[in-house]
Amino acid sequence: MDKKYSAQIKLSLAALILFIGTFIAGTFCDRAAAETLFSPDNTIAKLITTLGIYPFYAAQVLFCGALFQRINNLDKRSPFRMSMCAICVFWTVFIGYIGGRSLTSANNLGSIFPSVTGSLPVIIILSMILMYPLFFVGYSASEKSEDKLLARRILGLFCVLLIAYISMELLKNSFQRPRYRTAVLGYDGIPFVPWYRPFEGAKAAAAEYGLSADEFRSFPSGHSIFSMLSMCILPSLAWLFPKFEGKHIRFFFCGIVFGIIIMATRIILGAHYLSDTSAGAVIGTLSSIAFSAIQIHISKKQLS
Repeated sequence: MDKKYSAQIKLSLAALILFIGTFIAGTFCDRAAAETLFSPDNTIAKLITTLGIYPFYAAQVLFCGALFQRINNLDKRSPFRMSMCAICVFWTVFIGYIGGRSLTSANNLGSIFPSVTGSLPVIIILSMILMYPLFFVGYSASEKSEDKLLARRILGLFCVLLIAYISMELLKNSFQRPRYRTAVLGYDGIPFVPWYRPFEGAKAAAAEYGLSADEFRSFPSGHSIFSMLSMCILPSLAWLFPKFEGKHIRFFFCGIVFGIIIMATRIILGAHYLSDTSAGAVIGTLSSIAFSAIQIHISKKQLS
């Protein structure tokens, strides 16, 4: 197991160099790349880009089911055990709903079907179909898993996902960069802004032109971060499904390819610049390195 995660660290470092290179290129070529690729009515890109956020939310529901099974089967029937089970259920309900709401947002399915944006019935239907069943899949798979470190591995994965999310929110709220699709409309006071120059007029511009605050959250790309976290999520499926054992590196590369495809759709739709998506990829890759290091530490601690 350690060898697989050591190999993932090495591959992640190589990917990190690549994404740092594209980030530097984007710093100088953001506007040119955006102008070249911009196609806001590309329906295929809209459909594909919606998939970018799904692994982030779906994985949490899946592994919450697995974690619930392990906690529920502890020998001690203590208040701590009951509290942890309740937390797993609460988080599943919460994150499943948030995932469904994100799928219907204006950056996802709402860009194709505006009427579904914020629609509670649609959110509930998507959550019931695409999110909540994964809890029971995780529970069932955990019963068959022989990994004695499963609960610790899942908690390690959740820590990485949480830190990546917090990093995204802090950066988005600090820079408030206007999205290209907004800057290109020619509003006074909403120009092209390079990523390294925080935009100070976001709140005033949003109020003046009736724009959503989300139009000033371009840097970094959340879709890129979430999709690149597949480098952690996909290999982790081997914890629950024995048939995936030995395909760790293959799943890791699938995560990279998936992330790059999502990055391209975000630029095509004018939701982000090259530097935005590259910054997201850097965060996702650093998360992959941290994830692998945590898993190695968990294995070594058990051996010691």
